[in-house]
Amino acid sequence: MKTVIYWFSGTGNSFHLAKAMQEGLDDVEMIPVVKALDDDIEPSKRIGLVFPVYAWGPPAIVAKFIAKLPSDIPEYLFAAATYGGDPGSTMAITRGMLKRRGLVMNASFAVKMVENYPPMGGPPAEEKQRKINGAAETEIAQIINRIREGASGDFVKKNLFFSLIGSMVYPIFRRALSTKSGSKFYADEKCSLCGICARICPVQNVRLLEGEKPTWGNRCEQCFACFHWCPEKAVQTGRKTVDMVRYHHPETSLNDLILRQE
Repeated sequence: MKTVIYWFSGTGNSFHLAKAMQEGLDDVEMIPVVKALDDDIEPSKRIGLVFPVYAWGPPAIVAKFIAKLPSDIPEYLFAAATYGGDPGSTMAITRGMLKRRGLVMNASFAVKMVENYPPMGGPPAEEKQRKINGAAETEIAQIINRIREGASGDFVKKNLFFSLIGSMVYPIFRRALSTKSGSKFYADEKCSLCGICARICPVQNVRLLEGEKPTWGNRCEQCFACFHWCPEKAVQTGRKTVDMVRYHHPETSLNDLILRQE
């Protein structure tokens, strides 16, 4: 039976998870959430949602996608999130969003991968990145086995504190996105005008005029793809990111995440 996986990813962690599922399961189609929002979403018998954790909840664009999902109840629907610190209330929030569409989440999963959110300090050193991603492969294999078996249940390790704080912080995070989410981004003197920041932005929030440095609008999803994929490390957010480690999943390429080819 065909499985359709809708994915969203900025640094490639969630893309890597979705790709591993595609390779480990039978008959899987991967569709970027960004593209699915622009098209009619066809009902499917098996649906997977794969995305990163933002402020202990799903990314705003994933919430928007869920609100558009057909209400035809699939035979099996699962969600799998990648996180750096703690998954918090992500799956509870996602389950509630699906319920409002009349949909039931049969299984939920989460896998710890490299933290990469600059406002929280950004990624660790490369050696620690390798250890985290190495351990993640074991978790990913377990998730794939459970999906293959059609397992039902919540397979996410819970921390009561982060689950509670997430339910309070997440709505604040979502409100902030609609006001000044892109206001702190800028390109410094290292910018080569290559345009990668504009091409990789999933919501076309980065504008690049010929001969000028990029500028950011206020539709930022906080995926920080522009920040992490800039080859010159020229994209900054605030004053503390100049020397911050950049990160993208080592098995994800730039072309994997550039959804709008020019």
